[in-house]
Amino acid sequence: MKTTIVYLLFMLFSLNVIGQENIEEQNNVLIPQQKLSSSGINYPQGVNGEVFKSFKVNYQFSEKMQLQLQHFYEKYGTHEQTISSFMLKWYIKNNLYLFSGPEATFDINQETGEFESMGGNLFGGVGYEVNPNLLLELGYRARTFNNTKESFGNISPNSFILRASF
Repeated sequence: MKTTIVYLLFMLFSLNVIGQENIEEQNNVLIPQQKLSSSGINYPQGVNGEVFKSFKVNYQFSEKMQLQLQHFYEKYGTHEQTISSFMLKWYIKNNLYLFSGPEATFDINQETGEFESMGGNLFGGVGYEVNPNLLLELGYRARTFNNTKESFGNISPNSFILRASF
């Protein structure tokens, strides 16, 4: 199981590095005829060395089904956090969809190089695309696994998700 997680993270980090090169030229909208698309964003480094990146790959199986791989990376202070997830989207109507999938979270202390928290979640919910540049999602995240060495990253077991992307 650990080997699979390490392999998955290696793949996700590789995709993130490759995707950051042409990030400003890519479009966040999935064209219906296009089966595979990617998008991402990389914010400028903060005053104290903060780094925030995200990367997304979409694969459209049919007009109503889509698989999405998401990866988020944050570095602030002496900590790093990486979150990777697979999301299956099922479009009920043109702009309304249901989503569900697994998610893995890793919190790393940069001074020691050790994991401070590793977690696994299952999530699901409903989303609505207001327009190609605005997406709203409401869902529920259930913690399925949590291994925490310290209090950092000790998130409540279950939580609601309210997310907007633009």
